[in-house]
Amino acid sequence: MPTPAEEAAEATAAAADLLSALADPGVPEHLVAKVRAAAPDPESPSGAVFFEAPLAAVKSLATVMERAKALPAESRYKAFAPKCRLVAGSDVENAIGCGLPAAQVAMVTSLCATPLADAKQYAVVVSVALACGTNVVRGASYAAGGDAVQASVSSTVADPAAPSVWAMKLKHDPKNPNPSEPWLYCLSRGRSRAEKMPGFNYAGPLRPAPIMTPRNKLHLREVPAEIPRPDYAETADPVSETESKLQQINYQYDAAQLKTLRECCSVARGALDATVRAVRPGVTTEALDIICHKYIVAHGGYPSPLNYYNFPKSCCTSVNEVICHGIPDARVLEEGDILNVDVTAFYKGFHGDLNETVPVGKCDEKSLKLMMTAYKCLQKGIEQVKPGGRYRDIGEEVTKVAHARDASVVKSYCGHGIGTLFHCAPNIPHYAKNKAVGTMKEGHVFTIEPMINAGDYKDVTWPDGWTAVTKDGSRSAQYEHTMAVTAEGVELLTARTATSPNVFPWSDPESQP
Repeated sequence: MPTPAEEAAEATAAAADLLSALADPGVPEHLVAKVRAAAPDPESPSGAVFFEAPLAAVKSLATVMERAKALPAESRYKAFAPKCRLVAGSDVENAIGCGLPAAQVAMVTSLCATPLADAKQYAVVVSVALACGTNVVRGASYAAGGDAVQASVSSTVADPAAPSVWAMKLKHDPKNPNPSEPWLYCLSRGRSRAEKMPGFNYAGPLRPAPIMTPRNKLHLREVPAEIPRPDYAETADPVSETESKLQQINYQYDAAQLKTLRECCSVARGALDATVRAVRPGVTTEALDIICHKYIVAHGGYPSPLNYYNFPKSCCTSVNEVICHGIPDARVLEEGDILNVDVTAFYKGFHGDLNETVPVGKCDEKSLKLMMTAYKCLQKGIEQVKPGGRYRDIGEEVTKVAHARDASVVKSYCGHGIGTLFHCAPNIPHYAKNKAVGTMKEGHVFTIEPMINAGDYKDVTWPDGWTAVTKDGSRSAQYEHTMAVTAEGVELLTARTATSPNVFPWSDPESQP
């Protein structure tokens, strides 16, 4: 198996071959100029497109194009057509979901749906090759790791000024999207799909959007076969979790296990940071999910939410009144939204879980106060973690902070044990007068993740069976860490790093309304 560096070099070479095709005299100059103007700059984090093509297909296309240079211009398209369709059709759903400019969507769909009729279509082939080539370079640097990963990930989201075709349709008529579009709404905890938005007494302004899944199958993002995965990855049923004694016992991890847990949590932290960097108005949560998925997989992990009890995506994205478990979808983030991104990675047999709430552009003072309150609640909860500490005391202290700032604490969801299992003992309520049992011991590993509402604490669940929202339509915010009890107190396994993006707008004067 080649190393990431070797894959990067190979991909870069293939991309160079593709880019050289623009020098082919068979391509009219005015089309060359047009293609270059529309194509992404692989060195720029802005204005880029997300067009994923398998490396093998790209290399094959490059070879075919090189050989075809010897053919008469009028016959070249015949050699290109099959390979071009292979490349163009490899990930069209990602292209649309991630904000690929409409002109390039048209190129892709044209190649997939109609035969190439004449030599003029050769220019379209080259333009698609160019789009693929630049993104192969980007993907190669992504796989190689380091600083290049962050620049690469940030560049996978298209310019907000060029929203996707689907996003434009959705914004035009959110209640009745075009039934011919191959994307569906989620129902029944991920077990089924529907063409029309489900009826529901929606308390707030937010509405579900299609989850970008083909109508003919319950598609999940691919994870390479060589990457270890939890038992539910194929079956959607976490049997090892439901039958484990760790549902009743607070397991104490030893030093070797904690070392691996740190590695796992580092992958999860990197994925969250990469995803959060791409948050801005005009981006879909589907695009963010792709970034999270690609980061975890590139680092040898499996996105824990993927197919967990049929959850259809690789992370949770909870917007405005969504408390938790929001499903990434086709909705475009808007200025003034707040967004919680919840990431969990499965790596070397362990799970690591964290989340953060971030503003989308500039948001109002009430939302800033809510986010700050949620973060202070988390901090206060962490202060209670030490050997001999009572789990029930976490909720008592969290509630004091929330109520002092005119907010409420959600009671339906709690912190949880984590490690070899995604969810296990202990259960950690975040509200006062809870009945949590047990005291903390060195080696215990768990999450604290208080969900704080600007209004009432009560919640309801959308028809998709996953999305929990505030019953009164008020906004909700949340922050989460995975932590271990140590002899000295607590270690945040998912702690922020020196390169983590600023998610605290109240400390940044430039982000104030």
